[in-house]
Amino acid sequence: STTHRPSRPRPAPRASDRPARSLKPARASRDFRTVSFRPSLPMFAHARVPAASPRAAWRRSPARSSRAVVRASIAEPSPPAAAAKAGDKQTAIVVGGGVGGLGMASRLAHAGYDVTILEKNLDTGGRCRSESFEGKGEGYRFDTGPSLMLLPDRYREQFTAVGKNLHDYMDIERVDPAYRAHFGDHTTLDLLYDTEKMRAQLDAVEEGAGGRYIDWLGRARASLDYGVAAFIEKDANSILDFVDLRRVGPLALAVNPVDLLLPQFNQMAKYFKNEKLRALFSYQELYVGLSPYNAPGVFSLLAATELTDGVWYPIGGFDKVRQSLQKLADEEGVKTRLGAEVSKIVTEPLPDETGSAIKGSKATQRVTGVRLESGEFLNADVVVANPDLPCVWEQMIDHETFPEAKKEAERWEDAEYSCSVIEFNWCLDETVPDLLHHNVFLSGDYKGSWERPAVVEDFAEPKQHNFYCHNPVYTDKSCAPEGGASVMVLLPVANINEQAKICKKRGLPVPSEEDMVNAAREAVLRRFKEAGKDIEKNIVSESVTTPSQWQERFNIKHGAVFGLSHGLTQLAAFRPPVRTGIPQLDSPEVDGLHFVGASTRPGNGVPLVLMGVKVVFEKIMELHGAGVKATKQ
Repeated sequence: STTHRPSRPRPAPRASDRPARSLKPARASRDFRTVSFRPSLPMFAHARVPAASPRAAWRRSPARSSRAVVRASIAEPSPPAAAAKAGDKQTAIVVGGGVGGLGMASRLAHAGYDVTILEKNLDTGGRCRSESFEGKGEGYRFDTGPSLMLLPDRYREQFTAVGKNLHDYMDIERVDPAYRAHFGDHTTLDLLYDTEKMRAQLDAVEEGAGGRYIDWLGRARASLDYGVAAFIEKDANSILDFVDLRRVGPLALAVNPVDLLLPQFNQMAKYFKNEKLRALFSYQELYVGLSPYNAPGVFSLLAATELTDGVWYPIGGFDKVRQSLQKLADEEGVKTRLGAEVSKIVTEPLPDETGSAIKGSKATQRVTGVRLESGEFLNADVVVANPDLPCVWEQMIDHETFPEAKKEAERWEDAEYSCSVIEFNWCLDETVPDLLHHNVFLSGDYKGSWERPAVVEDFAEPKQHNFYCHNPVYTDKSCAPEGGASVMVLLPVANINEQAKICKKRGLPVPSEEDMVNAAREAVLRRFKEAGKDIEKNIVSESVTTPSQWQERFNIKHGAVFGLSHGLTQLAAFRPPVRTGIPQLDSPEVDGLHFVGASTRPGNGVPLVLMGVKVVFEKIMELHGAGVKATKQ
């Protein structure tokens, strides 16, 4: 695939934003199929306006300078951080200011560490952000990364961990109904919180399905509660964790272990005969890089959290989450350097005669700091890496001084990865009837539609595709001008590595991203039209994000937006860094180097990443202690 320079329109404005400069848009055209693509631009812009109209202008952050931007603290450090002079503190560097990096930085600073975030882009948040545009797109806001707030208590926990209250930073609202599913036969079903209404809706489709739904939901909720306690809130350090009755006993007693391990399709078939009902409670596998045909049944917990904890939304968009996490870090005294790209996480061999000073460590190397692309070296006692973990092993650790890192990078090159997506952000001049806040469009070909498109022909008519549609104006009117709507579509496609393999197997050349985007757009708009929603005429501006842009901007291996897949062989102790207790299988250890993010444990999604932050933070406290250095007696 063509690789594009990683830049995008900047996030929605806030008080600390820097002045923006205009970015020349792509040529306007009445025909979406002839949209102009510019390989140098990461977001393909297209304004559907008459040729005589002013061309839309994209807004983005200023070009990166050679000097990093430093964000100073906006508040006095918390008491633990202020308890010692700066020279008495342990130093922690957080590489990458995504959700995991921001969450870890505020916790470490609160514990007394001198913390610096190094972020290569011109703002923090990683994929968690909202973005807005100028010209015909003025006044529209899009959540271009996460758009569902699940497990809100996990967000709250991040704030209470540093003595704060989430609700002092943002307002969140439950989205009701949680979802609307639009099926290939042009019927719809809603995910409703009211159990009696949900039962009646399902009984109207299949006699007795409502009662079986209640049975399934209870077991799915048990999978959520006991599964989280067994494998997410606790780190996995051995293959024996899977047979430790103290961990798995409560889960095995509540839910049939066979149901947890067999494909979710098998589980759904036990409860529902109707294919639409099976699809309604299993499409969530999209978010973990699987399908109902290869996802273990334990992933019923995804639907369970939507139906019991609810689906929530931060009013003002997901930029509120990003801003709030950044503010927490600022208030704890964290220094954030923007435009500071890390070229290497620097390690050195441990002395042969003494080895590691950390009890139980099998490390042969220890971290000493990081080196920036500018050449600057920063010392650190602890380094926490937030980029996609396979990219860390491949790009950020010297393979000559640490040969084990090269082997680890090769190991994950051909691992199982999630899909990539082509993301469309459409500014509409009208709202769309019957479109709720969260929507999934599901094909009538329930099994075939889970095969990820890899070539233009995969979008050909009459094929229908599974995709997610975000329509936040349903809940939050501030996301679009009055009477309009900001609609975001995530269309799953093969990730970059997968696409190359599929094309080789078929004997076909890898298509250009421009051709893939044009075919994908036509397929999505066709699907809307089939559902009685001809939105093409209402699109006044468009932006697109492609697999190569996800890869380049956010250090996402193969552009797989949900990170490593979550199959059984890449969960818990088998998810990197692998810790099975079997030396031949385990990832190399480096004293002082830790990982957070979607491709490490426990998995992808904002709440899981925050839960992983908590687990890794507790490990850092155990291994390295609080931030104040021990004084010599």
